[in-house]
Amino acid sequence: MRNIASRDEYVPQHGSRYETKGTPSRGLADARIRVRKIAAIGMLTSAVIILGITAKTHASERMTHSDASTVQAQNKKVSESKVTASQTLSTASLKTRLSKADFNDIPSGDTVQTFSLVDDQIPALEDESLAALQDALDQAQELGDVGVVFYDLSSGKGVTYNADVEVYGASTYKALYALYTCETLVESGQVSLDWPLATYGGYSMGWQTVRDLIENAVVNSDNDSFIALRVAFDHDGYEDWIANLGVDDETTLDPMSDFPTYCPRTSAKLWREMSEYLSADTETSQWLSGLLASTSRSFIRDGIADDQALVRNKAGWISEDGYYSTCDAGLIDIDGRTYVMSVMTSMPSSDRSSEVTAAIAKALFDTRAALA
Repeated sequence: MRNIASRDEYVPQHGSRYETKGTPSRGLADARIRVRKIAAIGMLTSAVIILGITAKTHASERMTHSDASTVQAQNKKVSESKVTASQTLSTASLKTRLSKADFNDIPSGDTVQTFSLVDDQIPALEDESLAALQDALDQAQELGDVGVVFYDLSSGKGVTYNADVEVYGASTYKALYALYTCETLVESGQVSLDWPLATYGGYSMGWQTVRDLIENAVVNSDNDSFIALRVAFDHDGYEDWIANLGVDDETTLDPMSDFPTYCPRTSAKLWREMSEYLSADTETSQWLSGLLASTSRSFIRDGIADDQALVRNKAGWISEDGYYSTCDAGLIDIDGRTYVMSVMTSMPSSDRSSEVTAAIAKALFDTRAALA
């Protein structure tokens, strides 16, 4: 039985620029409500396909589209980064090495540790870098649990702390569900980004394209858009996709939860898959890459504060009804190398939690020289 809140209980607040707030997905849902909504949306979607209806995008007034020039600029950064990276390590070689990586080799425990996913050469951190990271982690521990994984996609070397701590991931998972939708459904031709889908929320019903729903979920962290995607596409192979990636959904990622509780180890594995998909250079993958580079909120981007770095991320934050989370995860491209970073904490969402998460991101980023 899927663990979700009743959609009738889901009443988002539309005044925030960022993540719309609502009752978190939790508890035992009324299965009949879920089935009725899936059936209704499925029938409407089928009717649209059969009749060949072409619908224009009618985005809600409260949602803002990412500026096209910004996305183009970010994609240019991605391309330039890839050219430089190819001089040191080919994409094919990278995939071959990391495809054999066992993410269980990432050490666990509440001490800062380094690791290598591809060989036995474990990196060593400078004392100053280790002290800065430990200080940032200690600040987070005063407010909640914290776990991190940070590694270099070229070398497979990284640093971690509490890799298996399970945290309510909040909206971090919106990017990973967009990955599933684009990689599995759009690229295979099962779904078109221009298909209109029925949406629902606390105020109105309407039609939006798959493209707009993904953009609003990723860039603006809109909950209504994300839930509409899950209702429409969960049954099209989502659980198989999770299983095929080797994710242990019994303990670290419940595929039956809209906003799952999971850990940095799983997050790092899924963002590795994101990196491989974005490197495919298809029209859809580059579009998704631009969205991730244009997210309206990024603790990672705030923390590293480096204009030369390209950050493609998705943050999540909540402090509501016993659900506490301030998290961020994504890819960082700089100097021809790509890094995966996942910072997951149970700190209640607040300005202080945002600052601490950004400080952790900076401290992790500053260890990168040791990971080459």
